[in-house]
Amino acid sequence: MVKNLKKKIELSNLLEKVETNFDSKEITLKLDKLHTKPKAHVVGVTGAPGVGKSSLIDKLVKHLRKKNKSVGIIAVDPSSERSGGALLGDRTRLMLNPSDNEVFVRSMASKSFLGGASELTYPSMVVMRAMFDFLIIETVGVGQSETFIKNLSDSVILGIQPGSGDSVQFMKSGIFEIPDILVVTKCDIKNLSEITYSDLYGSKSYFQNQNDWDIRIIKTSSAQNFGFDKLFEALNLRWKWLNSNGRLAKLRIDQDINWIYSCISKDFGDKGLEGIKKTFIYKSSPFSKLKELKSKLNF
Repeated sequence: MVKNLKKKIELSNLLEKVETNFDSKEITLKLDKLHTKPKAHVVGVTGAPGVGKSSLIDKLVKHLRKKNKSVGIIAVDPSSERSGGALLGDRTRLMLNPSDNEVFVRSMASKSFLGGASELTYPSMVVMRAMFDFLIIETVGVGQSETFIKNLSDSVILGIQPGSGDSVQFMKSGIFEIPDILVVTKCDIKNLSEITYSDLYGSKSYFQNQNDWDIRIIKTSSAQNFGFDKLFEALNLRWKWLNSNGRLAKLRIDQDINWIYSCISKDFGDKGLEGIKKTFIYKSSPFSKLKELKSKLNF
């Protein structure tokens, strides 16, 4: 746990080094060491712009704190194509207690990285995963096919706004292939939320995950603060399921490999990725492995 202000400052400084000096030997070794000490249940929260992701996270964090769970948050904000900067405005919607040293928020700009996350979200996730009970990653507002959050999270929550589509629209969306929990937000809007919930429930078999996890569909309202006990219960059931039969270990190995592939593809293109796949073997230490692969491709 991050028990005091000093440790929060140390964490902030380490994340700053990850962002500014990612390729250094010191940071590579530090990241690989932290990678071997995962602690948090990593929860990705995604959905269309305006669906209420930040408000949902705000209420969920308050619920987790009542359960005495420490919480880290990575909030990814969209970058301006013109200036390259980002507003980093998600913090303004998180009405958290600034003196609570068991909660830590890190804002990141998405830059040119697609999929609702940032290029450095993965290493930042590895750092914070080793230090909290829960780590929540909030993506930028995404569309129908942006699914990268699945490669960062143990569990994915997809927020659905009342009136955002019917069953056919849901079935068309590639993003419906990744959630583990569907949350209908703003359920104080009674009639529309009931229709949306019914449409989702009726379409459930079409976007059921390709495994034996039974997707949960939960109604919440941040304005009226209901549904978060059921959301917490669903996350606990998901965590218990992941920790049986080696599922969590396999999921995280797959995430490591996907991240390495993504970095190689970004820096060296499809030909570079194709080249390393022929002899690629991975067991552990993703950051050292990436450094090794880059050095070979840079010969």
